[in-house]
Amino acid sequence: MSLMIPCPHCERRPVGEFHFGGPVQERPQPGAATDQWIAYTYDQPNRRAVQWEWWFHRGACRQWFLVQRDTRTNQVLDSVLPGAAIVGASESGASDE
Repeated sequence: MSLMIPCPHCERRPVGEFHFGGPVQERPQPGAATDQWIAYTYDQPNRRAVQWEWWFHRGACRQWFLVQRDTRTNQVLDSVLPGAAIVGASESGASDE
Protein backbone atom coordinates (compact mmCIF):
# COMPACT_ATOMS: atom_id res chain seq x y z
CA MET A 1 0.00 0.00 0.00
CA SER A 2 1.23 3.49 -0.86
CA LEU A 3 1.93 6.11 1.78
CA MET A 4 -1.27 8.01 2.53
CA ILE A 5 -1.15 11.68 3.56
CA PRO A 6 -4.07 13.09 5.60
CA CYS A 7 -4.84 16.43 3.95
CA PRO A 8 -6.69 18.73 6.42
CA HIS A 9 -9.08 19.65 3.57
CA CYS A 10 -9.45 16.42 1.56
CA GLU A 11 -8.85 13.59 4.07
CA ARG A 12 -6.42 10.71 3.35
CA ARG A 13 -5.00 10.71 -0.18
CA PRO A 14 -2.11 8.86 -1.94
CA VAL A 15 1.30 10.51 -1.60
CA GLY A 16 1.53 10.95 -5.39
CA GLU A 17 -0.99 13.81 -5.16
CA PHE A 18 1.39 15.85 -2.99
CA HIS A 19 4.64 17.79 -3.25
CA PHE A 20 7.12 17.60 -0.35
CA GLY A 21 8.20 21.08 0.73
CA GLY A 22 10.86 20.18 3.29
CA PRO A 23 11.08 20.13 7.07
CA VAL A 24 9.83 23.04 9.15
CA GLN A 25 12.77 25.18 10.13
CA GLU A 26 13.24 28.61 11.62
CA ARG A 27 13.36 31.35 8.99
CA PRO A 28 16.35 33.75 9.21
CA GLN A 29 15.69 37.39 10.08
CA PRO A 30 15.31 39.72 7.05
CA GLY A 31 18.74 41.25 7.64
CA ALA A 32 20.53 37.91 8.12
CA ALA A 33 23.76 37.13 6.34
CA THR A 34 23.60 35.63 2.85
CA ASP A 35 25.10 32.31 4.02
CA GLN A 36 22.21 31.91 6.51
CA TRP A 37 19.66 32.42 3.72
CA ILE A 38 21.50 29.98 1.45
CA ALA A 39 21.54 27.35 4.22
CA TYR A 40 17.83 27.95 4.93
CA THR A 41 16.90 27.63 1.26
CA TYR A 42 19.12 24.77 0.09
CA ASP A 43 20.39 22.73 3.05
CA GLN A 44 17.75 20.12 3.85
CA PRO A 45 18.53 18.10 6.98
CA ASN A 46 18.01 14.36 6.58
CA ARG A 47 17.01 13.50 10.14
CA ARG A 48 16.03 10.08 11.38
CA ALA A 49 13.37 11.40 13.73
CA VAL A 50 9.83 12.63 14.14
CA GLN A 51 9.60 16.00 12.41
CA TRP A 52 7.11 18.51 11.07
CA GLU A 53 7.22 18.99 7.29
CA TRP A 54 5.62 21.21 4.66
CA TRP A 55 3.44 19.44 2.06
CA PHE A 56 1.47 20.86 -0.89
CA HIS A 57 -1.66 19.09 -2.16
CA ARG A 58 -1.13 19.63 -5.87
CA GLY A 59 -3.65 16.96 -6.90
CA ALA A 60 -6.79 18.49 -5.35
CA CYS A 61 -7.21 21.47 -3.00
CA ARG A 62 -3.81 23.08 -3.90
CA GLN A 63 -3.15 24.05 -0.26
CA TRP A 64 0.05 24.01 1.81
CA PHE A 65 -0.15 22.29 5.21
CA LEU A 66 2.06 20.68 7.85
CA VAL A 67 2.55 16.96 8.41
CA GLN A 68 4.21 15.35 11.41
CA ARG A 69 6.06 12.27 10.12
CA ASP A 70 8.49 9.75 11.58
CA THR A 71 11.22 9.53 8.95
CA ARG A 72 12.51 6.23 10.40
CA THR A 73 9.23 4.40 9.67
CA ASN A 74 7.60 6.84 7.22
CA GLN A 75 4.55 6.86 9.51
CA VAL A 76 2.39 9.99 9.30
CA LEU A 77 1.36 11.02 12.82
CA ASP A 78 -0.60 14.25 12.31
CA SER A 79 -1.47 17.01 9.84
CA VAL A 80 -2.53 20.60 10.49
CA LEU A 81 -3.12 23.83 8.61
CA PRO A 82 -0.42 26.52 8.77
CA GLY A 83 -0.86 28.75 11.80
CA ALA A 84 -2.20 25.94 13.99
CA ALA A 85 -0.31 25.48 17.24
CA ILE A 86 2.08 22.56 16.88
CA VAL A 87 4.25 21.24 19.68
CA GLY A 88 7.95 20.89 18.95
CA ALA A 89 7.83 22.44 15.48
CA SER A 90 11.34 23.85 15.79
CA GLU A 91 12.70 20.64 17.31
CA SER A 92 13.43 17.46 15.43
CA GLY A 93 11.93 15.29 18.15
CA ALA A 94 13.47 12.00 19.19
CA SER A 95 16.49 11.31 17.08
CA ASP A 96 18.22 8.10 16.10
CA GLU A 97 21.40 9.65 14.66
